[in-house]
Amino acid sequence: MRITSTYRKHAQMDNNRSAIVTDEEIVSYGEWFDLVQRTATSFFMEDAVMKRVALFLPNGRLFLQLFAGASEAGWANIVGDMRWKAQEIKERLQQTTPDLVIADEKMKGFFQKQQMKVIYTNEIEDWIGLKRDSPQRNDNVPFYIGFTSGSTGKPKAFVRSHASWVESFRCNQVDFGMTEKDHVLIPGSFVNSTFLYGALSTLFLGGTIYVLTKFSPVRLMNVLQHHPISIVHVVPTMMQALLQEGFHNEQAVSFISTGAKWLPRVKEQMRLHFPNADFYEFYGSSELSYMTVLKNEEQIKQADSVGRVFHNVEISIRNENGHEVANDEEGVLFVKSKMLFDGYIDNEKETIKVLQGDWATVYDIAKMDEEGYVYILGRQNDMILYGGMNVYPQEIEQVFINYDGVEEVVVLGIKDEYWGEKVAVCIKGDVSLTSLKNYCLQTLSSYKIPRVWRKVEKFPYTTGGKISRQEVRKWFEKDALR
Repeated sequence: MRITSTYRKHAQMDNNRSAIVTDEEIVSYGEWFDLVQRTATSFFMEDAVMKRVALFLPNGRLFLQLFAGASEAGWANIVGDMRWKAQEIKERLQQTTPDLVIADEKMKGFFQKQQMKVIYTNEIEDWIGLKRDSPQRNDNVPFYIGFTSGSTGKPKAFVRSHASWVESFRCNQVDFGMTEKDHVLIPGSFVNSTFLYGALSTLFLGGTIYVLTKFSPVRLMNVLQHHPISIVHVVPTMMQALLQEGFHNEQAVSFISTGAKWLPRVKEQMRLHFPNADFYEFYGSSELSYMTVLKNEEQIKQADSVGRVFHNVEISIRNENGHEVANDEEGVLFVKSKMLFDGYIDNEKETIKVLQGDWATVYDIAKMDEEGYVYILGRQNDMILYGGMNVYPQEIEQVFINYDGVEEVVVLGIKDEYWGEKVAVCIKGDVSLTSLKNYCLQTLSSYKIPRVWRKVEKFPYTTGGKISRQEVRKWFEKDALR
C-alpha cells in the first residue's frame, strides 16, 4: 500500500468533501484524486535513472500535489529548503542525485547555473497536462528522502518507504484517535517533516487539512476560530508564540506536538488558555519514527518523561554490553517496529550502526520506570532542537574550522524557554567574532547561526585528549546565571 492508496476511495465515497483548504482555494477529494493521478502520469513519462525529484517550493496545495504525484508514480521526493545557501543545496543534491528538480521561480538565479533538469512553478501546469494513467508498480518503494546527521556531523540522506509511513498512520488512529472526520490545521513549513507528515497522514485517512503558507500566531488563531478545526500540529515554539500573544480559545481541539519538550510552566499556561483542549507530546526520530507519546494529564504527572510507547512499538534499554537494564537504570534506547527507515543513501557503515537486526537505535540515553514511562537523558550525537528544527553541532563546527584563524571550536545547544534549545559556540583562535558572524550570514541557514558566542584562550580537555563538551556547557550555564 502506498501513502496515496486511499485517495480513490475517498473520492468515490464523497467526491465533494474538502481535502485541502488554503487562503487561495478549496480542493475537494474528487479534484485531489484527479490532480494526483495526472501528476503521477507526468512523472511516469519522465526519463529517469533514480526516480528521484527534489522539491524547492513554498507551502501550499502545489507542493502536496507534486509530492503525492511523485509518490504515486514510484518516485522518491527530496524536500529542499528554500533557505539553504548555495553550497548546502549543491551538497545535498550531490548526495541524492535527483533526476529532476521542481523549484519556485525565485530560485532561477541559482538553478540556471546548474547542469540538471529543472521545472519552475510557472511551467508546471503545462508539464502536468490532462492525461491520467496508472500502470502496475511496486507499492513499497522509497518515496521520501530527508536529511539527518550523526557522529560525523556531515548531513546524511535517509530513505523512507511507503510501508513505514502507512504503518505510522495507524498510530494517528489508535494513539491519537484520529478519524476521517477530523479537520487538521497545518501551520508550519513542509520542510519540517512534522508538518509534511501531518498533512499526508490526514489525507490518507480522509480528513480535511488547512494549510498556512507561513506560520504566524494571528493566522493560526484566525483559522482555529473560523473553521471547525479539531487537531493542530505544532512545535513548542508555536505554543510559546500563542501564549505570548495572550490568545485564548475554548474549542475542543487537540494539539499534537514534537521537536522538543514543553516546559512545565508552558504546559500549565496552555491549559489555562485552552481549557478544553487535549495535548499530545510525542517523541521520535527521522530513522525510528514514532517511539513514545505523553498524553493530557500525564504531562503534569510525568512532566519529565517523553511518555509511553505507541501501540505498535517495542523498546529495549541496554547497557554497554548489550544487556537489557532494569527499571530506572540508564542505557541506550533500542526500538523495534514496522516504522523504521530503510537506511542512509550510499552510507552502509552508518546504516548498520542504526539498524541492528529487528532492532534499531540512534543512541539516545534513556531509562524507563515501573509504569512504562520513558525518560531521555541525553543524545549521544548532541543534536540541537532549535524551535523544532534539527541542528547538528558537528556540521556547524566544520564551517568554523574552515575559517582562517579558528584553531578549535565547540558548538552545542543550551536551554532556552522559547526555542527549547539555542545554538551556542565557543571559539579559540586569532579571529574576531564580528568577522565570524558575517561569515555565518553568508554560509549558514539562519536557524543554524549561533545565538550565543564566546571566545576563550583555551579549552578544557578530557583524559582522552578531547575537548570536554560537558565542561564547556557548564561555562554557558554559568554565564546564563550571571
